[in-house]
Amino acid sequence: MFPALASAQSSENVTKRRPDKPAQAQIQEVKQEVRSNVAEKHASRLEKRFSSYYIRLNNIITRFQTRLDMLRVEGKIIAPTQTKLDLAKAKLAQAKTMGDEAIMAFKAIDPVKFSEQKTEAFAARDTAKLARELFQETHNLLKDALKELKTISKPALPAAQEAL
Repeated sequence: MFPALASAQSSENVTKRRPDKPAQAQIQEVKQEVRSNVAEKHASRLEKRFSSYYIRLNNIITRFQTRLDMLRVEGKIIAPTQTKLDLAKAKLAQAKTMGDEAIMAFKAIDPVKFSEQKTEAFAARDTAKLARELFQETHNLLKDALKELKTISKPALPAAQEAL
């Protein structure tokens, strides 16, 4: 008498834990929509972020180059600072290219085939990471060049030496 009762209870629990097929299909559709939204939102965030990085750093490089040109006209030696600025320009161009590649890679991910495209998603993430590092390297080069510029433009001031 007791084993039959226990058997009936266990089969009821099994059916409650397993959802029916239409519910599973709806769950899969919701997951695909969320994945699609995540990839699209990430691509748009990267696009905005990398665009703002590029605009800001490019404006700084332009102002910096103008300042160096003025110092060159005054007869100052600006070769080491110009070298760092040229390297920063090259890094910025490389960062822009890598950033664009990462954005295009995120936009190319198909949400329906997300599980099959995990390697592409990881590659896009790594490309975005490299682009971010290149933007940071550009920023660091500009900071170093600014320190050199301070010593060139105002070498007699003790405040310029303390800034180093």
